[in-house]
Amino acid sequence: MVKRLEFIDIAKGIGILLVVMGHNDFGAVSPFFYKFIYAFHMPLFFFVSGMFFKDDIPFLIMLRRRFDSLIKPYLVTLIMIFFMTISFTKVNFDIATTRIIKAIYANGHYIDWVQLWFIPHLFALNIFAFGYFKFVKIAKSKWATWIFLFLIQTIGVFTLGAFWPFVINIFGRNITIFGLPLSIDIILVSGFFFILGREVNRIVPSEVFAHPLTLLVSVSALMIMLIFLPQTIDFNTRVFESLPINSLESILGIIFILSLSKKIENIPFLSRIFRYVGQASLIILIFHVPIQETWGEKLFYYFNNQKLSYWISYFAGVGFPILINYYVIQPNPFLRNWFGQEKNKNLINTYQAVSTENSSS
Repeated sequence: MVKRLEFIDIAKGIGILLVVMGHNDFGAVSPFFYKFIYAFHMPLFFFVSGMFFKDDIPFLIMLRRRFDSLIKPYLVTLIMIFFMTISFTKVNFDIATTRIIKAIYANGHYIDWVQLWFIPHLFALNIFAFGYFKFVKIAKSKWATWIFLFLIQTIGVFTLGAFWPFVINIFGRNITIFGLPLSIDIILVSGFFFILGREVNRIVPSEVFAHPLTLLVSVSALMIMLIFLPQTIDFNTRVFESLPINSLESILGIIFILSLSKKIENIPFLSRIFRYVGQASLIILIFHVPIQETWGEKLFYYFNNQKLSYWISYFAGVGFPILINYYVIQPNPFLRNWFGQEKNKNLINTYQAVSTENSSS
């Protein structure tokens, strides 16, 4: 069981590195690899987030755990953005307050740090999955889970743009809104990958991902599809151009990353690094965009070299959140609690193990 947890943390580490890479100008550096990242990076996170989902605990306990690990970090980040905006920009109090109120809607279209949309959506996903599994248990059929799973994926893809945008009338005034609160208008599609992760974890031995053929077939098939098929996905902007093509590409990408993680698991030094990055993935997700964008703009201004500014800002976007996590959040009980890490103190020990091995090599 320990090994199984380790390779999932490694997969999260690879996944968040790809997320950071995709949230800058990497499309200009390598258009094909940029397409490669977007083919599966969000389905990967939904999948691994669902792998250890438990529907056999009381609903209120599940809700409290997810509130502590997801909503509290989201809210404290919004408060931090508010005070940073007021203190270090020319934005006035009224505009900053309006932005925060919009961010409570918890939809990427209305959040200053757009990447944060994933956090409240994952909270909603856990509620959705809890209800889903209660429903399929009532059906009392071993096929019910799979039938309903592919049904919700089909319905979800074909209705993905139904609320992007939509118009409501309030006191005689038409207001255009992009998406539903917590991005629940995409929950059938994201829920497919979340629930798929849980079911695969239940019935597929982890040794399947360790087989070299799994790695070779998944990456080869994915590359062939990406070379010859143009269809793309983007959950935040409600793009899922082909149900069969994009679903298959996402699944192949997930299998590839899990197989690659099993290989890295056998290399102790790399394993520790990727596991630490995976365990710190929430902090990296929260902070990487403003850090990466700020450094990228400054470096491009001084050097006028897009590739150089990209790569330096990329490593800053990964490295600085890790330093924030290690030196600011982890040592502080209050911040550790509000960033959902009260039960994750082993991050410090993991980091120290990496540092020790690095210094001795």
